[in-house]
Amino acid sequence: MSGIRAHLDALSDAGDLARIDERTHWADTALAVAAEAARANGPAVLLSDAGGCARLLGGGYGGPDRLAVRSREPWSRIASALGLGYRAGYLDVLDALVAARRGGPTPEVRPAVATVAETDLRSLGLPAVHDTGVPTITLGIGAYATEPNESNDSDTRSSTDEFDVDAVEWFPVRGSIRGSNRLRLSVPTKVSQDLTTGSTFSLALGAPPAALVGALMRWTGETQVAGAPFIANAFCPVPVASPDIGPVPAESEVLVEVTVTESAATDETVHDPERTREPWEDVVSTATIEARTERIATRENPIVPFSPTGAPMADDRLLLSIVESARLYGRVNNYWGVSPVEWLSLPAEAGLGICLVASDILYAGFEWQLANTLFSFSRLFDKVVVLDTETPPMDLARAFDDIWVKAHPANDWEFSDSAAPAARAPHYRRDGSTGANVYVNAAWDPRWDEEYIAPRVTFETMYPADLRASVRAEWTEMGFEHGSEHEPRGWQDPVEGGDEA
Repeated sequence: MSGIRAHLDALSDAGDLARIDERTHWADTALAVAAEAARANGPAVLLSDAGGCARLLGGGYGGPDRLAVRSREPWSRIASALGLGYRAGYLDVLDALVAARRGGPTPEVRPAVATVAETDLRSLGLPAVHDTGVPTITLGIGAYATEPNESNDSDTRSSTDEFDVDAVEWFPVRGSIRGSNRLRLSVPTKVSQDLTTGSTFSLALGAPPAALVGALMRWTGETQVAGAPFIANAFCPVPVASPDIGPVPAESEVLVEVTVTESAATDETVHDPERTREPWEDVVSTATIEARTERIATRENPIVPFSPTGAPMADDRLLLSIVESARLYGRVNNYWGVSPVEWLSLPAEAGLGICLVASDILYAGFEWQLANTLFSFSRLFDKVVVLDTETPPMDLARAFDDIWVKAHPANDWEFSDSAAPAARAPHYRRDGSTGANVYVNAAWDPRWDEEYIAPRVTFETMYPADLRASVRAEWTEMGFEHGSEHEPRGWQDPVEGGDEA
């Protein structure tokens, strides 16, 4: 199974899910609970009674920050959702995402699992993610099938027509519910051009996690990737629903047939669904469409994940962090015909405005080339920090500490001319004015002799054997388990690859 329920079971087995049966109403409480869980590095929360027929899942793709070493990582829930395992390492996740960009097998076509008819979208009890109190759609997927022809024109077709899986388009959706059957949706601009007034498409909530990741990967960055259904199918089998319900992921919890009533609104100050945008909208050109619902189908007791958009470590920010990091990691490692980069990350903790890259420094000046290449590949951030390859990706504090230890402000902080376009992730320079980019070289200079480079210390090399034995004995007496987030760094013997202090 690839659906959200299998993901929920995996989170429960990992002890990373809190079930809340008390009333947490969608209008004023659901967002607060999910946002506080994200802020406090808590588990995912399943809200069983939110005032509607849907059970709401907050933090299903989130995670703790990396400012302290923990037993859980920010990518643990995403890795579990994609079938990589809850304990998958960061490089395992990046490599899987890079491989998935080429696509997997052709998805199977199956009947949709959502069959219970609902009267209107408000009956679901979707959370009000903004202070306006309007029910909001986050982590949604839209779907339609294009007409393949020799000229590659993209005419929309009704969701009741036959379709070819090769022509299925999945795309990310954010929106708000107006009245009982009206929607205001933010979608990629290319989609709004296809979905003209009167066109019909499908909207899926609670879609399989691989489908959501596939839709984000399809629309962020360059378009030389496989279609979203094929990207999703590279992780695990994600069947497409049969034609009568539209070409959505078949295991989605809620399916909505939608008709466009007004398309391609360009004045976002008037037509934007709500004020706070999801992070994917900062890397994709978007437009707003007005629509109405035609019919709604759900599963029994549907589960709808949502993101507390705007909160620290929110699901949508973690998802874009992983997807964009993998895209840049794959591109830069193939740019020079070699693979110098050990890992790359746009930390959600820094609002995606900084790019951390751990790389071999192939020659003096390579760090400058690497930083400028990354700036040319993405306009999301305006700061690049180059780190040594031994800097671990799970310890963000160590990465920032390297800036103060290894980078001299006069020699290793480089600012560009003040003509760079404004980065999209930071909250400053929102008027479109230009500014400077900066990169920090926090790696040891490859021209230095080994004797001038500070040695790395570990638990085993820093303390005498009798003290280490005493610490381990007391640790065991206190009942802490091996692998605990409180465990001393470097617990393992050096021959087993002990962590750095």
